[in-house]
Amino acid sequence: MTLRKKLIAAGAAVVAAAALAGIVYGYFAAHKDKPNLVGVGEDDISITESFTPPEQSKQFTYRKLVKITNTGSVPCYIRVRLEFSSSEIQRHASFSCDTSDPPDENSFRPASPASTGCYAANPPDGWVYVWNQDEGEPTPGFYYYKDAVNPGEATEALLSWVKMNYGESEIQAHDIYVYSESVQTVNPNSGAEYTDWKDAWLTFEGN
Repeated sequence: MTLRKKLIAAGAAVVAAAALAGIVYGYFAAHKDKPNLVGVGEDDISITESFTPPEQSKQFTYRKLVKITNTGSVPCYIRVRLEFSSSEIQRHASFSCDTSDPPDENSFRPASPASTGCYAANPPDGWVYVWNQDEGEPTPGFYYYKDAVNPGEATEALLSWVKMNYGESEIQAHDIYVYSESVQTVNPNSGAEYTDWKDAWLTFEGN
């Protein structure tokens, strides 16, 4: 098996400058660490994202469907970090995992983890957010997918829609970054299957 940590970044930039109002740019970038070869197999993932440019105003909603696909040859556990280019802008954002179009307005939760009733406290089915580095918990600040993902399969959607509500504030350009990492389900040193997603990540982090 190979043990490979993946860091993949994807972003959707909403441009709010007057001359570019309504124009949206999207980009993808990938960064991969050198693997430690232990046998045969490959741990590899990719971000699958559907992005629909919004019509900008003081309040607008746009499609951002995020799933992570296992493109490797071995089962793996997956975790994701969602980050805004500005914490100030994050205060104006809400997330929804409702896959209907249009989404249920009641499904939106504040994007900022510092907000009451935020999205991180109510993640979609299959996902869990780790808040603190308590004993028995892996690195905080990530959404962890609890089930192993087999080759060729994908996680359930972590995110489906983003709503921006600027109120009296000025509309600003922003990026939302999606960082995804994976670890195979087998300990490369012992050859034993990890008991669950926590076991896999804690071992990977050397805990």
